[in-house]
Amino acid sequence: MARIAFHLAPALMLAYGLVRLVDGRDGQHGPGPAWTVGHLLFLGSLLLYGGVIAGVYGRIRATAGGTARRATAGVATAVAAFGLVTFVRVAIVDIVVGLRAADSAEKSMLADRYADVPAVLPQALYEIGPVFFMIGLIALLVQSALVTPGRKAMAALGPVLVAVGFVAITIDLDLLPAGAALIWLALVPFTREQSPSSPTHVRTEARVAA
Repeated sequence: MARIAFHLAPALMLAYGLVRLVDGRDGQHGPGPAWTVGHLLFLGSLLLYGGVIAGVYGRIRATAGGTARRATAGVATAVAAFGLVTFVRVAIVDIVVGLRAADSAEKSMLADRYADVPAVLPQALYEIGPVFFMIGLIALLVQSALVTPGRKAMAALGPVLVAVGFVAITIDLDLLPAGAALIWLALVPFTREQSPSSPTHVRTEARVAA
């Protein structure tokens, strides 16, 4: 399931970006069917990114030795997970607003009304929360590149592609399909089996030989 998430999470994000472009042909985004469909795709993508975070963390734990590295991976995972939860909240609020609003003006009014819902965290934290997801995921990918045996250049390219993808999306949401494609490309190596020369495999062989 985790391997599927590495493909489906960016794929659904890319699909959302394409639907968003179609929705914006009249100069505004939502409300309407395209807005709702697009954000449902986005919500699905975000939920699958939970599998991506877990998968990268699992790969690090399987290949990285030492308490410090594992603790660092745990912190990055917690940061990414927190950011992802706030991102999921954004998608859910957008879906609710899109379903309830009759026009763009009402959509804007409802968005302001739900800006601090649920009132558990300060509104400012909700606004910057998704950034923690980006930072946490990139940090995990950097650590994964450091502990991945072999193909160091390919592993190092992953966090760079994800960072460029996130920056592109942040600069202009119309670049969402391109940014999602870069993230997808960065995550493809995680869908493959670990190298037989990995520490996990070596330890397993040693135990069998014993």
